[in-house]
Amino acid sequence: MKKILTFTSTIIALSLGFSAHAESNSNWYLGLQSSAQDVSLPERDFKTIGAISGYQLNEYFSLEARYNYGVSGYSHPFYVDGLSNPKYKEDIDTQASLFINTSYPIFSTLRVYGLVGTSKSNYEITTSISYTDQAGNITTTYPHLVKLSESGFTYGVGLDYQATQSVSLFVDYQVLPDLKVSSGHSESWKSINLGIKYTF
Repeated sequence: MKKILTFTSTIIALSLGFSAHAESNSNWYLGLQSSAQDVSLPERDFKTIGAISGYQLNEYFSLEARYNYGVSGYSHPFYVDGLSNPKYKEDIDTQASLFINTSYPIFSTLRVYGLVGTSKSNYEITTSISYTDQAGNITTTYPHLVKLSESGFTYGVGLDYQATQSVSLFVDYQVLPDLKVSSGHSESWKSINLGIKYTF
């Protein structure tokens, strides 16, 4: 709930700021997006919601920033001999990206675009283990929280549909920086995003 309230406040603040400059900065745009993300080995799914802001430099290029909050993570129980109810959980906290967006019209209302830039993802790993004594009573729980981040080169492709003069709908596919794990190998991290943009 706290993340959703913060997200809503951010959107309202950005909307007021862009509205104040709407007449002089007609190339600015603002939007919302929902993201479904996948990390391999093992397969883990994450969901985020976020805000988009950008500036159209010309017909083909724009600068774009995206900021997401995690709303759904990955969890599973595991077995540890002598311990009860052990759990493992991964959650995306925040995710920020900065892109150069290069687009080209296919039809009058449909454009294909590419994204090239950088992103930083902050995520959390939580483990929780309950200890059961000889009488069968659960006496203590040991939660352990680790905060990590991953950043680097990010790229993607997408389609943008111009629904009205000011409103467009988009879908894109992104490849994020590989997620490095403690064993030393990397796991691929990909994302599919759906959203709406409003040009002022």
